[in-house]
Amino acid sequence: MAEETKFVSHEIGEEKPKRKKIIRRKKIESHWDDRIGKSKKMRIDRELESIYEDNGKMPNMREIKIKKRHPAARNFFTGLFVLALMAAAAWAGFFYLPNRTGVNGKELTLRITGPTDLNIAATTTYTITYTNRQKITLKNAVLTVNYPESFVFLNSDKPASNAGHTQWNIGDIAPNADGEIKITGTNFGALDQKNSWRIFVNYQPENFNSEMQANATLETKITVSPFSIGISGPDKVAIGDSAEYIFTLKNDGDWQPNKLIVAPTFPTNFYISSSTPAIGKDSTWVIARATSTPEIIFKISGKYSEVGVNFEDSAVAQISADVRLPFGPNGRLYSIGAAGLSTDLLKNSLTFSLAINGTMTDLGSQPGDVLNMTLYLKNTSRDTMKNASIKLALNSPALKKQSALNWAELDDKLDGDVTGEQISDTMRRGQIVWTSSHLPALTEIKPNDEITIDLRLPVKDARVFDLSGLTEFKIEALTEVVYKDKTGQQRILSGNPIVITLNSDLAFESRDTAAMENGLETREINWIVTNNFHPLKNLELSATLFGDVGFTSVSPTPAGAVVYDADTQKITWTIAEMPESVDILALPFTITINKKNPTQSALISKVRVKAEDTVTGQTIEFMGDETPLKTE
Repeated sequence: MAEETKFVSHEIGEEKPKRKKIIRRKKIESHWDDRIGKSKKMRIDRELESIYEDNGKMPNMREIKIKKRHPAARNFFTGLFVLALMAAAAWAGFFYLPNRTGVNGKELTLRITGPTDLNIAATTTYTITYTNRQKITLKNAVLTVNYPESFVFLNSDKPASNAGHTQWNIGDIAPNADGEIKITGTNFGALDQKNSWRIFVNYQPENFNSEMQANATLETKITVSPFSIGISGPDKVAIGDSAEYIFTLKNDGDWQPNKLIVAPTFPTNFYISSSTPAIGKDSTWVIARATSTPEIIFKISGKYSEVGVNFEDSAVAQISADVRLPFGPNGRLYSIGAAGLSTDLLKNSLTFSLAINGTMTDLGSQPGDVLNMTLYLKNTSRDTMKNASIKLALNSPALKKQSALNWAELDDKLDGDVTGEQISDTMRRGQIVWTSSHLPALTEIKPNDEITIDLRLPVKDARVFDLSGLTEFKIEALTEVVYKDKTGQQRILSGNPIVITLNSDLAFESRDTAAMENGLETREINWIVTNNFHPLKNLELSATLFGDVGFTSVSPTPAGAVVYDADTQKITWTIAEMPESVDILALPFTITINKKNPTQSALISKVRVKAEDTVTGQTIEFMGDETPLKTE
């Protein structure tokens, strides 16, 4: 019996295969040999053996590895490859195939041409050209123009389609067709200020459903003005000495505007004493059609004070002037000419100043206030000054030749000479002069000598004066010292002027009544505000309650609105306005004292009162008295 051979089959990657059924080759070989013959069988066996042989050996089927691929990744890269092929085809069609359905916005060219450097008030023409370089018609084309802000439209060769002359309906633009529109106007504006023309054409290609746009810009600026301004004045001036500045306005052209404004600017420590022609309240000169003359002269005289000057550094005053042209419906001002000048400030031999209510600058006051004034003089030189006299002038509002200042209540320990003068229907001047007869120290002022003069002057209130009849509300204080220097020459030195703005006579009063209710002490409080001079707006009164108390206000509030914050115990009373027809307003409220604190002295803090004077534009602010815990 022939030897039996065992065959084993298994799947790749499986563990050691199980034993399979043994097939006995004897019967198979006999059957195979009978059909093909033994020799042929042997040749077939050799060929089969060579197929599976690896360098003379049979391959190890356990070492064969199969690499698996994820189907999602295969699908992604396949799709990406397809998209790349489609994009390449689209670009090839765009560049190499005839463009029958597309449109290139750059093929509509738009341009604006015209002068860019302009003379003020010059008339210029600008040409807008457009060209359709497409092979298709551009339909419903509309041209829109945004002018420079200071360009005034005069006319155009084709009528605009709107009242503002900013839009033209071009219609359809045929293939390779072009056109132009000419616009003429006048140019205004500030010197060297850049402006821009901005133009747009909106259109729709005949085979597109969407709208497209072409645009262009042109930058312009005013570089030449027929008007010029010059300034002449001292290179150096001592503090307190008079200085004159001359402003020369020239017109080198034929253009005459309806209105021009010349605005000089000085340092804050320069005080104008006179001007020719008279300068306006806003410190400008207004010229109406007066520029037909080639030259106009303006003069200003004044003096510098030491306020704000630091002589340790270079003390230089900068003076400038600006020529302004009103333009447009809102009267916007454009600068069409400017000039500047500097003056060195020198320290004077004397230091001379005025202070009112603790300040050397402008301040606000109210009827009934007292003006506490101090004049200070010091010889800062090495020389002796002789025969000095000091003068204080107060220009105040007046009614029927009666000053708003209460000169009858003047408190001057030196008893200077007082004189009065009516300087206009609405203003009156009161003047005090002190000489060596009032103050012997003025006879000879030696180096480092100091002289001080103190005085008090009340402002009249509604009890003694009809405030409602006043049309002016500013008090101007001017000072001057006259002396002889070491050469015997008489010199005049001015101090710093001060302007006092007379605001409303707003006043506050708190009335208090105590009572007992349900075993607890209650306090009926009335806050009262009065006003007899100017109308007020945005009034606000606020205070804080102290201790363990309750707050109750009447409802509705007689005037304005009251808010009580229980957490902070703060009362706030606001009133939108208090016209001249209303001279008194009141806020009643009740405070219940739940428990008294023996260390507590005040029931209500000082009341902060704040309001705006609608005539002067200034804010009035002061503190009212506090309310004590114990009643008298």
